[in-house]
Amino acid sequence: MRLTVLGCSAAYPGPGGACSGYLVQEGKTNLLVDCGTGVLSNLQQAVALRHVDSIVISHLHADHFFDLIPYRYALMRPAYSDIHPVLYLPPGGTKALLKAVSPFDKSPDFFSKYFHIEEYVPKAGGRVGKLNIEFAAVKHYIPAYAMSISGTKKLVYSADSGLCDELADIASGADLFLCEATRCAKDDGEWGHLLASDAAKLAKNAKVKKLALTHFWPDYDYSKELEQAGQTFGKGLEEAGVLRTYVV
Repeated sequence: MRLTVLGCSAAYPGPGGACSGYLVQEGKTNLLVDCGTGVLSNLQQAVALRHVDSIVISHLHADHFFDLIPYRYALMRPAYSDIHPVLYLPPGGTKALLKAVSPFDKSPDFFSKYFHIEEYVPKAGGRVGKLNIEFAAVKHYIPAYAMSISGTKKLVYSADSGLCDELADIASGADLFLCEATRCAKDDGEWGHLLASDAAKLAKNAKVKKLALTHFWPDYDYSKELEQAGQTFGKGLEEAGVLRTYVV
């Protein structure tokens, strides 16, 4: 199993960066997890669009789905007229996407004409090619779902989340835990996000083998937070970077 970081910025991308997007590969299966601003460009540096089997969206904040709009326009071009990747959305996602594009297009099939759309049932999980996906509702400002993606190894993605038992449970025993670490200070009041040190403590308690921290504000220097997290977790902690690839 391989993970390629396509974007790791919170809310807006810095120069040359992108918001949340991650490519998970197992054999011939290519799964895109989240598709925030700037992700589509980087995705095409990692894999041809026609080889992307499926896309799964963790929650409906713009920095996790906005590049589905240019993705849709790519799929309407003759070069991609024969492909229709499966788009897995959280509950209510179909309506939310149509609302997002309604100022310029009110077609009910704006997305469904080019993607095969399914709204996942979090408790039921799902399967994409050789990968099994389990979901856990986590602590965020809107409904958001962490994911355990299992093939030959177990990769867990926190999505956006504050500290909660649900995140700790799904992360348990992960070979690689891709975890957000957005908060800049203990008193910044970000209820739905994690400090790097909190993510490291959670990962250590969950007996995670490797920890990759992600979802950073591009205008903030996280060096102190990452140093503290490294002291807590020990070896095996890394900072996610655009187009950085991990063998899980």
